[in-house]
Amino acid sequence: MLNRELIDYEFSNIKDIIFLNISSVVVPPKCVQDAYFNFMKQYVETYSKTAVSDGWKIVNSARKNVAKLINAKPLEIAFVKNTSEGMGIIANGLALKPGDNIIVFDQEFPANLYAWINLQSKGVELSVVRSKEDKIVIDDIVDVIDRNTKVIAISAVQFTTGFYIELMKLGEICKANNIIFVVDGIQAVGRLNIDVKEMNISYLVCGGYKGLLSTFGAGFVFCDSAIINDITPLSANHQSVINCDNTFKMPKDFSKIEWHEDSRRLEAGNLDFAGIAAIDAGVKLINELGIREIEKHVLQLQQELIQNISHLPIKFKTPLEKENYSGILSIYYPRIIEKEVKEIIEKYKIVATVKDNYIRIGVNFYNTKEQMIKVAEAFDEAANIIYNRFLKCFY
Repeated sequence: MLNRELIDYEFSNIKDIIFLNISSVVVPPKCVQDAYFNFMKQYVETYSKTAVSDGWKIVNSARKNVAKLINAKPLEIAFVKNTSEGMGIIANGLALKPGDNIIVFDQEFPANLYAWINLQSKGVELSVVRSKEDKIVIDDIVDVIDRNTKVIAISAVQFTTGFYIELMKLGEICKANNIIFVVDGIQAVGRLNIDVKEMNISYLVCGGYKGLLSTFGAGFVFCDSAIINDITPLSANHQSVINCDNTFKMPKDFSKIEWHEDSRRLEAGNLDFAGIAAIDAGVKLINELGIREIEKHVLQLQQELIQNISHLPIKFKTPLEKENYSGILSIYYPRIIEKEVKEIIEKYKIVATVKDNYIRIGVNFYNTKEQMIKVAEAFDEAANIIYNRFLKCFY
């Protein structure tokens, strides 16, 4: 059972609203705010003498806590500035050659598309699997796998629909076909139980400002130790190599680079230590609450909300099969009533994504059953407008 007292303390800043915008950006809890600002406070108070050494202690702590969250080894975790950078590292670091095939999905967030699209200029082939009624059909992915398929890159949860792809099934397919399984985890990690080993994920990328409860400018990648030596980073510094002088960090051998044989090879230069401190604090809170309990709570709230509004004259953009639940729910409304919809959302003190004639709701562990009842009331009010304006004449 979730520790509601701890949650209410950490998220006291959103107690007067119904915050359902985790699929866009989180409001960081108190522990994350403290960690972020305390790094700068110590930076100043010590005249920056220990800023770098303190920063790397934070990085090592965060490696351990992130690894625990996703069932990885600490040295399989590297820190990057965002999902786009993490995807760029593997897309450009693998020794892909003309004729090699990459499989992607047509509704991916751009961070997981452009890095792969760009490889076509080098002769790499791109197979784009098209959605069917906003669903990803795993059999459609299997149909485009061939002997040249090297990578399948997909989001654990689609950002527009909240569709959760069954990672276990897809991971088994990748393992059986010796395919590198790359996952954009930003809409899932921290809210759903993502076990990289059980799911056979080769490489996972996650920005910090959603489920990790952190902020912009810092995220992490998981790179399985089985493929780390297959990635040649585009950037290098003494932090990413082993053949350097420990005193002045100069190369011992100017003829070659000897990379770390773990995910540290992906980190070049000093990192966003304050941002990583925020990630560390957020992940500690998630681990304390328990990711399995968090997932259970999130999916239960989604199910209850769907049950409370499924009778209304509204159109779900999110597929409603339970195995594809993610805690994110998208619902269409007629564009002509957008002003009224936004007024209703504001009236009920709901913070969610409202744009392009759909509402996207992102549930997390701080949300409650009582809040879902209020949200259902708001949808009922919006549905009444739809009925009176468009449907009443048919009844």
